[in-house]
Amino acid sequence: MRKIILSLLVMILGVVPAFAGAPSPGEQAPEFSLKSMEGKQVALSDFKGKVVVIGMFHICVPCMNQAMEFNKVRDQFNVDQVVVLGINTNGDSREAVADYLSQFPEKVRFPYLIDPVKGVYQSYSQREMPTVLIIDQKGILNARAPAVGADQLVPHIKKLL
Repeated sequence: MRKIILSLLVMILGVVPAFAGAPSPGEQAPEFSLKSMEGKQVALSDFKGKVVVIGMFHICVPCMNQAMEFNKVRDQFNVDQVVVLGINTNGDSREAVADYLSQFPEKVRFPYLIDPVKGVYQSYSQREMPTVLIIDQKGILNARAPAVGADQLVPHIKKLL
């Protein structure tokens, strides 16, 4: 019954219900552990003490564009201070993601992770495509935004260092 009421509200009023359980800035970032395209296991907790910039991506042009902005961000910071990660959150196969990445105008210069069961998509309640997350050195979600350029990301990250 609740689902029907929410659907009616969306149809009649154009109201989009909030995603329950989505972490907000200031809250602990949900932990995850995923394999990179190279087969290495990578966990968010591996990067405590560093700022972590995450792109939640699907196979799409806006996500490719965001990944290219992430390359610019990666070039601005020491890997001992800032980690950049891309995550395919759509459950696509490793082969599909490899094919997609091969079409980029330049190679990504950061780990690209695969989430076959869409756990990150669900725990972060992804809405926009792409979604950019910034997690501070203590594992707290600092910012969440749709696509954003390196010219805006870099100054924001510098304030956290």
